[in-house]
Amino acid sequence: MTTPRTDAPAAPDSPAASASPPETGRFRPRQLAGLLRPRTVEEVVGHVRAAARAAEDSPDGGGSAPVPLHPVSTGRNWGLGSALPVRDGAAVLDLSGLDRIREIDTLRGYAVVEPGVTQDLLAQRLTGTDRVLNLTGASRHTSIIGNILERGVGLHRTRAEDLAGLELVLADGQRVRTGWWPAPGGPAVVQPHGSGPSLNHLFTQASWAAVTAAVVRLRPRPRTVTVLPLTFPADRLNGAVDVLREWTAGHLVPATTKIYDPVAARTYGVRDRYLAHLALTGDPEVTDALTRIVGDRVRTPGSPFEHASPGAADADVHAAYAGRPDPADTLFRRKTGGCCARCLDRERGLLMFLPLVPFRGTAAAEAAGLVRDATADCTAGVTMNVLDADTVDHVVTIGFTPDDPDAARRAHRALDRLHTAFAARGWLPYRSDVDHPLPPHTALHRRLRDALDPHGVFARGRFEGPQPPPAP
Repeated sequence: MTTPRTDAPAAPDSPAASASPPETGRFRPRQLAGLLRPRTVEEVVGHVRAAARAAEDSPDGGGSAPVPLHPVSTGRNWGLGSALPVRDGAAVLDLSGLDRIREIDTLRGYAVVEPGVTQDLLAQRLTGTDRVLNLTGASRHTSIIGNILERGVGLHRTRAEDLAGLELVLADGQRVRTGWWPAPGGPAVVQPHGSGPSLNHLFTQASWAAVTAAVVRLRPRPRTVTVLPLTFPADRLNGAVDVLREWTAGHLVPATTKIYDPVAARTYGVRDRYLAHLALTGDPEVTDALTRIVGDRVRTPGSPFEHASPGAADADVHAAYAGRPDPADTLFRRKTGGCCARCLDRERGLLMFLPLVPFRGTAAAEAAGLVRDATADCTAGVTMNVLDADTVDHVVTIGFTPDDPDAARRAHRALDRLHTAFAARGWLPYRSDVDHPLPPHTALHRRLRDALDPHGVFARGRFEGPQPPPAP
């Protein structure tokens, strides 16, 4: 693929078209118009303005066909398309070169980061402070901003709750900010919504601008972290989920529990049973008291749970909940069979399906049946992330051998069946992949998109519906 110089912004349609590189999902390859790799915000502005001029001149102006920009942070959106655009003909705007941590304020609890800043980079910088980043279960080499824009799920809360402000380059090249931004050294309290209409989430799961920085909220470093591993058999799924919901609603455990099905639980050394990680953080007196109460309830006659061995929630698991960096990416490598973040797109086959399901035992059991039926001819694991006392997101992971065309086809057929089956039940994904873009929600969304990007400077994304069929 031809890569234009980034010291002088080039027109995005100048590189020769090429096929997209391999990615974990083995989705349909896209034809790319090029790859742009700016290293400064000023270069991003230059590329966007060049694309805007080309779009304004075409087609009515007689210019060549416009080349929309597809911004990515580090491109590690594995299982959903990685760095792929939804439609052919886009130029990838790779923002990983913008990798500065502009500011950290541990007193007020925020950091200002650029798209190329990874979980590991910020976690390392926070070592020895009284603040931590809300890590996710993905690789330490994934972008913080990329996951926030996807509204991903951290170990302690959704990443959307970590967002306080965005710096954007709009479709006309204008550089603007939304939400709350700090005055360095000032006394202002971090207030993500700012004043007036709240605009931050107008640009999450959207493709109307390029995000060049964000204000990310940091969490107080917990004094203690205790992760309790509990197991239960598959035939107790219904009752176990109802008990966990009761504990969550009653604030016995926080809304951070993860439930791994028997396939996903293998990562933690558990075989043929479900595994739940209950993360308790806070003062030692609090975590000790909660641990005793949970232990008493586990031992109650009729309880679906048993305590797992300590190895099912080992030091690596505790470190992730504590926000401690792991440069070796140990947990991630355990999940990927030893594959590192840099080789995953080349060496592993992986598809993801991410529906929201009610936090009820009957719903969890029904969802398990839907997954089992849809993935009968391939291997799939499920991780359930408790979001609150009413909602659980399901992370369905389908693995396959990437160089086996039949295995890839079976995996994609299973993914199609999952989308169909869960949609029929009304349990829609909160994130989608490049081959199953979600339809626009309302006419208002379309009006906002057309107002912000009337000439299509930015490529339409995974949350704006499928590509229309070509004209006859």
